[in-house]
Amino acid sequence: MIQTRSWRRFDFILLLVAILLTVYGVVMIYNANQGSPDQTLRDLWRRQAILGVAGIGIIFLLAAFPREYQWLGDFWWLAYLVAVILLVLVFFIGARDEVTHKMIGWFDLGIFRLQPAFPAMILLTISGGAILSRRRRKRKPPASPLFGAPKTSMVETTAERPDFTSYLTSGAMTLALAALVFMQPDMATAAVLIATWLAMLFESDMPLRYLILTVTAGLASLYPMWKLTEMLGFEYMHKRVLGFLNPSNDLNVKYQIRQAFIAIGSGRLWGKGLGQGTQSQLRYLPVRHTDFIFAVTAEELGFIGIMLMFVLFLILFLRLLRIITFAPDSFGRMLVTGTLAIILFQLIVNIGMNLGLLPIAGLPLPFISYGPAALLTTMVGIGIAENVAMHQQR
Repeated sequence: MIQTRSWRRFDFILLLVAILLTVYGVVMIYNANQGSPDQTLRDLWRRQAILGVAGIGIIFLLAAFPREYQWLGDFWWLAYLVAVILLVLVFFIGARDEVTHKMIGWFDLGIFRLQPAFPAMILLTISGGAILSRRRRKRKPPASPLFGAPKTSMVETTAERPDFTSYLTSGAMTLALAALVFMQPDMATAAVLIATWLAMLFESDMPLRYLILTVTAGLASLYPMWKLTEMLGFEYMHKRVLGFLNPSNDLNVKYQIRQAFIAIGSGRLWGKGLGQGTQSQLRYLPVRHTDFIFAVTAEELGFIGIMLMFVLFLILFLRLLRIITFAPDSFGRMLVTGTLAIILFQLIVNIGMNLGLLPIAGLPLPFISYGPAALLTTMVGIGIAENVAMHQQR
């Protein structure tokens, strides 16, 4: 079991911020759909609240798990295999659009829909982090049994910079998962996977020449990827990019951006009040409980409410950076870096598209937007970070 002194290193501030952001999200989901005639939409806040409570339980479960986080690195191959299986299965047994019958990248579990691309993010953090950490480890003496087997713990004895094999292997693993997500088709979530790998690559102390190679290859692939989307018939990707560059050419994109601008601007300093936003309550804003919940927040809570949310996210990132700084080994740093990258990238993209600074991408605002898979994935990442914090050395 976790020793009492380990709980002294549990980051209660990180936990508190995660709870506050979840509560913030539940309140905004409730207000975003308050005026909807659809009872299902009006009840989404209840599901988010239940999932939030479950997520808090997951954080404690992962933090108090009777084995240190290093054991995840021993099963990196299993984590990656599960990610691949989930992303492949969604092509065959995933939910379909009721009108077009095209795949929408979800499993319909009845209570909620699970988008496997989100758990794949954490599974990539585990598998890619294990490859990039390149740990030489030794076993500690057996301790209390776990599942009938002697408990062992792997500790880093020497630190190594990742070599070209680690770079190539982790990159290929990431591209394979990103390709499966891209084919769903979901370009934005595929970009989250790549951004997560890039963040871990930077944190891994990878030689500069490999980082330059990565940037060069990424830039060189932009045009081939654009032509590939044409060949595969993913017209919506083109529409979103072209609509961002010239909104007047796409009436749908123009409408969404215009309504978001009106909502954000009308909130001013203090906002119109909870449940009083005209753009949300009169349903001018599309998907207001997911993609455009930032605009709903700005309209109803104003600049002050948005700044409060930003402060909470800033504290969250600072606590994660603190755990990265004091992590006992490179694998621990990879795990927390991956979690931070997942949250930060989605935050930037969601706010950017609400402000018209980025194309409409369909990524949720972490903790705030409704999304079972997104919320639980984030909570799992926070739980793993707490486990790393409890074993940090200062």
